[in-house]
Amino acid sequence: MNTKTIKIAVAVFILFTAGCASQKTATEDKQKDYMQNVYTTLINEISNDAEVAIVEDSIKVIFKSGVLFNVNETVVVKELYPCFKRFAKVLNKYVNTKILITGHTDNTGDEKANIELSQKRADNAKKLLNEFDVNESRMFTLGHGSAIPIDNNNTVSGRSKNRRVEFVILYNHI
Repeated sequence: MNTKTIKIAVAVFILFTAGCASQKTATEDKQKDYMQNVYTTLINEISNDAEVAIVEDSIKVIFKSGVLFNVNETVVVKELYPCFKRFAKVLNKYVNTKILITGHTDNTGDEKANIELSQKRADNAKKLLNEFDVNESRMFTLGHGSAIPIDNNNTVSGRSKNRRVEFVILYNHI
């Protein structure tokens, strides 16, 4: 290969990689804008009922109600159905997302039972969102038991807050 050919090859490589980098940045900007719109809509629609936060490139939603689940129960309390319905409406507006639903318990009882209970809570939250027309294929569930408390398990109020589901909304790259 002569020097001229090498210089042309290097120039083509630089132009190609620069083009790829700008395309990647444009894609990342589009994704960031999309998730910002999801976040803004959630704040406008459910911020009275839930804490909504951007965590890196995802959005985390935790309903504020002190009681999402009664002790040893797996069904979301009926009083929160209107909140879930508004939440589902936003999720249905932004279909280019996936939702991870994590279930949690307080620390009372056997941990094996708590893991099963938390999984059923996540599954039932998914089922409820599906009843409000959120496509089941967009949602995934995981039960954590009592491993990740958000409040003190030594108080009735704290244990109540720990009986919850959390929603992590992610951009769907596909």
